[in-house]
Amino acid sequence: MRWCALAAVMLVPTFARGDDLAADDHAVAIAAELGAVSGGGATPGGLHVGGHYLYRLSARDWFDGSLGFTYGGAARGCGGVAGAMVCDHGVTDGFASDLALGVRRDLGARADVVPFVRAAVVARILRFASDDITGYGLGGALGAGLRIPVRGDLAIVGAAEASAGLATLDGGVGRAGQFTLAITAAAELRTR
Repeated sequence: MRWCALAAVMLVPTFARGDDLAADDHAVAIAAELGAVSGGGATPGGLHVGGHYLYRLSARDWFDGSLGFTYGGAARGCGGVAGAMVCDHGVTDGFASDLALGVRRDLGARADVVPFVRAAVVARILRFASDDITGYGLGGALGAGLRIPVRGDLAIVGAAEASAGLATLDGGVGRAGQFTLAITAAAELRTR
């Protein structure tokens, strides 16, 4: 037990140092991202294209607003089961547009890599065109990633994020749970 406590005491300062983060005086960053989102059922999934606007709140914290689009296949997946309409699409079907507002916290620099965590509230518009089903939803997202600087103002960012929420769909489907897993890569430019 003492060894675990000693290891934790030795590792925490490595990721808790703010010196390297405070040296970055940029206050605004923009990022373009590309990735894959898994969906399924009544949750769209497929190719993800998006952008982030980041505004520095403190040495470690950034406001992180993002707009993303998920483009999936057009297979039919909704139908009547026991008098109710249900959807059972594949993991890469449908379309979604997501607006997320959240906070990204840098965990400290280590060997020119900055790990971070992100939490956000997500509003979504979704559509399954082949079934003529449209809806909207609200949920939350949690993610983690790495920022790898290429030069002073440019970095490559890799992230993984899970989101969950509830959507209301037309066409007799009603309410349906939403759950996605996303893996993305981005180019992030700090502007001022």
